[in-house]
Amino acid sequence: MNSSFYRTMFEEELNKIWEQQFRRRFSERALEAEMKLLDGSTTRIVYLDNAATTKPFQAVKKVVDKSLDEYGSVHRGSGHQSKRTTQMYESARGTIRKFVGASSENYVIFTNNTTGAINQLANLWERHFGRDSRFYFSDEEHSSNALPWAFSPACPTVWNKCPRDEQGSIGISKLPEMLKIGDARRNWKKLLAVTGSSNVTGYQPKIHELARVVHDHNGKIFVDVCQLIPHRKVDMCSDDDPDHIDFLAFSGHKMYAPLGVGVLVGPKQFFDNVQPYQMGGGNIIYIAEPMNVVRGNTVRDHDPGTPNVIGVLALEAAIQELQDIGMKNVHEYESSLVRLAFDGLQQIRGVTLYIPEHYGTVIPFDIQDIPHKLVAEILDQEYGIATRAGSFCTYALMRRLKPFENPLGWNKTLREAQEGITTKIPGIVRASFSIFNRPEDAKKLVDAVGDISKKGFSYYKERYEMNQRDGSWKPISSHI
Repeated sequence: MNSSFYRTMFEEELNKIWEQQFRRRFSERALEAEMKLLDGSTTRIVYLDNAATTKPFQAVKKVVDKSLDEYGSVHRGSGHQSKRTTQMYESARGTIRKFVGASSENYVIFTNNTTGAINQLANLWERHFGRDSRFYFSDEEHSSNALPWAFSPACPTVWNKCPRDEQGSIGISKLPEMLKIGDARRNWKKLLAVTGSSNVTGYQPKIHELARVVHDHNGKIFVDVCQLIPHRKVDMCSDDDPDHIDFLAFSGHKMYAPLGVGVLVGPKQFFDNVQPYQMGGGNIIYIAEPMNVVRGNTVRDHDPGTPNVIGVLALEAAIQELQDIGMKNVHEYESSLVRLAFDGLQQIRGVTLYIPEHYGTVIPFDIQDIPHKLVAEILDQEYGIATRAGSFCTYALMRRLKPFENPLGWNKTLREAQEGITTKIPGIVRASFSIFNRPEDAKKLVDAVGDISKKGFSYYKERYEMNQRDGSWKPISSHI
């Protein structure tokens, strides 16, 4: 039997799994959404931007619709609907706590998104420990998991880029030496902030091994799992386990829930001993004269105002749907799907893949001599394939993946960026998959990239024009 026969059998098996396990989880309207292409024809949209945001489950949409008719004010009302909504809202914390393997000694705090959660933790860390802190993170990190630490008042100048291993992630063997530097001053409070899965390469550092090393040096670990939790089982481990994850955060919109809800999980002891990030109605028990605030030392201390109850209930529904599927089944299907696309792209002449193998659910790539933003625009306008192009808020990583040939290139790019000209900022194209996608999506991507690579830049430069300030492209009207 030849390889094409095996490939066909592989695709047929994946199609069967998708039809049986995943298709019914999404609405037909979402799955079969169409768009008009540049040539006037109509095609089904192939959505390959799941790392940015996912489509909601049907079960989530039903919960949202039902909740909009039945909800009441959380924590404040005496009526039946208010009491019931409060009970459901608080129950969702337990669902989330169980889903991430956190003990009852951890709080589940709701935020707007992962970025908000990380900024909240950085602020609370400064309030708790003062300015004598030392933060560690790699150049693999998204800006949301770098800037809050790098610019924290707790540590305006003392932060460390972690050593890299051969795959570009944190070098575990070299980390102890860096952490020991902080032992000379025992009042330094050390925190390692790390992604659970890179939003560019998909690489997944060994977070539990990192946790053990950090704990051996009297530090704490925070993990941004927003790119990991929709695809793999996340386990914080028991509080007395050396592999325990101290803090983590994630967003609902990356795991089949709507926009606008995020989660921060961490130990009660930490949160109970720090002034809340925000103050207002509902997160204190009483105010005596003169402004003597009485706190309750509960999770509600960190949950002021009227919360996004619909978002929280939607997130809980998404988690329950993932649990029904089984995270092992999610991982196995997605890995096979990405392998189908990765293997096909590897065979195309002129295509550069920025990972030696598929680690997660993202594939970063370029087509020789064709600007990355133009590639993404062509994929959208001429094939109906939604990807993303840019730096993905990982500028240090992008400079490593696509270094400037001229040493002065970075200085020129910096000067232009300060003037609002971003055309020279390095970037790539990213295709990101989820259980929303079927094998046909992977095949369409491979075929489209093959066509674009074969035609080359000389063909497209006559059909598209570039914005000289931001590097984006659009079709020239005479070719529409």
